[in-house]
Amino acid sequence: MRITNSMLVTNTIRNIASNTKRLAEASERQSTQSKISLPSDDPTVATNAVKYRNYVSTVAQYQENVDNAISWMSVTEGAISDLSDVVQELRDKTVQAANGTMSDDDLAAIKSEVEQLKEAAIEILNTSYAGRYVFAGYAADAAPFGTTSVTVGGETVDKVTFREQIVNLGGPVSGDLDATELESTYAAEAANAYDAASAAQPIKYNIGFGSEIAVNVEGQDLVTNAEGTNLFDTIDKLLLGLDGQTSYQTLDAAGKATTTAFALTDVLGDLDAGLSQISAVWADLGARENYAKLAKNRLSDDATVYTTLMSNNEDVDIAEATTDVSTAQTVYDASLTVGAKAITKTLLDYIV
Repeated sequence: MRITNSMLVTNTIRNIASNTKRLAEASERQSTQSKISLPSDDPTVATNAVKYRNYVSTVAQYQENVDNAISWMSVTEGAISDLSDVVQELRDKTVQAANGTMSDDDLAAIKSEVEQLKEAAIEILNTSYAGRYVFAGYAADAAPFGTTSVTVGGETVDKVTFREQIVNLGGPVSGDLDATELESTYAAEAANAYDAASAAQPIKYNIGFGSEIAVNVEGQDLVTNAEGTNLFDTIDKLLLGLDGQTSYQTLDAAGKATTTAFALTDVLGDLDAGLSQISAVWADLGARENYAKLAKNRLSDDATVYTTLMSNNEDVDIAEATTDVSTAQTVYDASLTVGAKAITKTLLDYIV
């Protein structure tokens, strides 16, 4: 086969171009620290890159969710602790008032303190986190608890509301009120009464692959025990006792008034039941918070695993990349040197 000068030149230029491309690719891998720039560079690496990046992104979102969930539950736990302190203080005041040595002025002073504690309980139950009320259920953009007034026979009765509905409309009121007027007034307000059997409103966060957790506690679940005794009814009963009342009226399911005799010591049992309900809800919340913390640790491990897989799939070995660049540079320089000598030869170089 006859080798012409033009063939030599063409081959030399092609080899230089090939070595230039090799050097460029090695330099790009070193500078980007990535095995590929385009999917066509290595379809397998590109396919795995999409999969691993999706895993890493998903885990990062779950980590953000679990952090928010833990923060929500931590704020809720603090509020429950504060409410427990308020109920314990109410119990202490009840014991103090029931010892039989209190004067009317002393009882009036205790009544004033109980009224302040009632307001404090409402304020605690309106605790918010990141602009959302933690005890409100789905309607988290509005304060769940408030107060409203109902007029019975010319007398004003203050009632607590939950989600703008009256909590236990038929709860204890003064035994001195006219029963007929009480029944009539409350019948007219029945449409505004809170339905204790209303569906639960759990706020759930996704904190893992196929895993979610309810982060909230609904206010009524916290202040109403299994027997249906509401904390604010207990407080109202205590206020009646401090006012010298020895009986109170309630409405049964049929809307009929019933009078019940009581003493201040009777309120202690209701307050103890309220504390037990708070403790039960608190324990349930604590269990959920522990589960979220375990999920956080698991997600941290998942993030490490998937990030490592993604790195192994996409990232180049720095030492290897540096060696590749050095080798490619040497070959490229050699091809330029040899090419320069080969291409510059002419016919005169071969005439002796």
